Amino acid sequence: MSATTPTTSFSPHTPLTPGGGRSKHTCTHCNQTFTRHHNLKSHLLTHSHEKPFPCQQCNARFRRLHDLKRHSKLHTGERPHMCEKCGRRFARGDALARH
Repeated sequence: MSATTPTTSFSPHTPLTPGGGRSKHTCTHCNQTFTRHHNLKSHLLTHSHEKPFPCQQCNARFRRLHDLKRHSKLHTGERPHMCEKCGRRFARGDALARH
């Protein structure tokens, strides 16, 4: 074995937290848990009253850039999601699913 070869191996997905469990990041407002800190940070914005992302078309405001980008699709007129039963078309897949 060469000096550069590691003497231990582990799966990149092996939990490194005490007790072998997956790391939990908990929201202090509602106790919802997340496996990634980034997801907790994004979630925390839902508890904020700030809406720093305005739509340039209609002045609706959003807490997250992702939500603004999703909303912006409504202004393009494109409706790629169609109901197979009635033919009604929707700009977003989640609107079709609710339909």
